[in-house]
Amino acid sequence: MDHNDTYIYELIAKQLSGSSSDAEAAELQEWLNASPENQATYTSLKQIWQDAPGAYQSQKQYNTTAAWQKVSSVVHPGVQDQAPIRTKVRRLGFKYAAAAAVLILLSAAAWWLASRPSTAKIQEVAANDGKIKSLKLADKTTVTLRQGSRIKYSEDFSNGDRIVELEGVAFFEVADDPSHPFVVKTPNQSVVEVLGTSFTVETGDSSTTVIVTSGKVKLGTHDDPNAVILASGQKGVWGNGQVITNSNDDVNFMSWKTGILQFNDQSLVEILPQLADFYGKVIRIDDAYTGTAAQRKATITFHDQSCDEVLHELQLLLGFNYKQEGDTIVISQ
Repeated sequence: MDHNDTYIYELIAKQLSGSSSDAEAAELQEWLNASPENQATYTSLKQIWQDAPGAYQSQKQYNTTAAWQKVSSVVHPGVQDQAPIRTKVRRLGFKYAAAAAVLILLSAAAWWLASRPSTAKIQEVAANDGKIKSLKLADKTTVTLRQGSRIKYSEDFSNGDRIVELEGVAFFEVADDPSHPFVVKTPNQSVVEVLGTSFTVETGDSSTTVIVTSGKVKLGTHDDPNAVILASGQKGVWGNGQVITNSNDDVNFMSWKTGILQFNDQSLVEILPQLADFYGKVIRIDDAYTGTAAQRKATITFHDQSCDEVLHELQLLLGFNYKQEGDTIVISQ
């Protein structure tokens, strides 16, 4: 039995035990389509597997004694009274008997691995160096963390659960897997559940904001009958046990990721809080200038510019002064 045979038997074992991935199933199908002999081999091994004692096909529990008895009944059919198996193995010959033994061992091992408690490590990543951080999870989902945010996740989603814990702000591009929902848990007990989509999540002490860019997202709490489904272009805010939804009209909700800030006929009073959030600054309008600032409007776009560069351009456009007072930037006449 060469390495290629062993690999094919492993694919067959996973297929019969229900643990093969889509890629492995496709690879096995390609092998089956290659020749009638391959199809005959598969049919014979499948029959041996079904006739052998120990119904691993329907039980996700690993029984060591039963597994070895099952292998023994194929390789040494005279040991026990297994007439159907003995007749079949004699007819198929040693190659099939050896193949069946490998198949059964691999199947038993697959069930044992599937049923044992998960030992996958929990990873924690934080964007605490003043820069956004991107990472790819085991299921190929891509996560981009905003500065100051952190995420916890399992390094292995093989048990079917795709659960992450988020603190802060992140943009998710979730790999499509309808049979295994992707769940984002937050410190405030709200839960975001998706099947395959892209969206942002912002967590707070008592609220969670979700903006969907594609697909659909469910926002609520665990097993919440009042959870709300959000579609592309919608924004949902969870707080106090309820979700408020509306269309997303904030063009800058992804600015922390793209580096682009856009303002369309917005007043200085509307612009400055967004600058403060984007740059992590404290920006205050002098009381004497508040009324005038509400009348000063601009249509302008900034791309990867410093806070000082942005304020200087706005100063030239709208005609105001600004100065640093301790940790605060003060805007005045």
